Amino acid sequence: MTTPGRTVTVTATPTRTTSTSAAPSVPVDVYTTPGHHAVNGREWFTRCEPYSQTTRCRTDIWAHQVKLVDNKPQWVGGWAFNNLTYLPMDRATWGGNPLANTGAWTSPDGRRWSTECGTATTGRNACRSFIWTKVWEPVSKGSATFHQVDQWVFNNLVRFK
Repeated sequence: MTTPGRTVTVTATPTRTTSTSAAPSVPVDVYTTPGHHAVNGREWFTRCEPYSQTTRCRTDIWAHQVKLVDNKPQWVGGWAFNNLTYLPMDRATWGGNPLANTGAWTSPDGRRWSTECGTATTGRNACRSFIWTKVWEPVSKGSATFHQVDQWVFNNLVRFK
């Protein structure tokens, strides 16, 4: 029964509940785990497929990049190629493949490549390859005017067992 003219205020107090899992979650490797990932405030999408005697994973990232729109360079948001990652395989199985050996070469289609292996950046069980290509860049920070420059761009990572 309520008394006329009387107001009752009920305040709900949230109770924090905690749940435990058997094992702590392991950070996802966005370069080798297939699917969509949200890591460090970025969106990633990875798909993997058999490649020779290993598996090759392609990772795309949601990013803004310069693309030609109506024949003019403009910033465009969308999925962009990030890199390829070759899952661990014995170094000997790669043999003389230039993706798995330090050096520079020109591919049959005329593109220049460079690979570094066993560096402080790659670690002793990996190689990184770069391709020489043209990229668009703003003429100054924050500019909407662009020009093309040639530079080395990271393309892939080969991991060894």
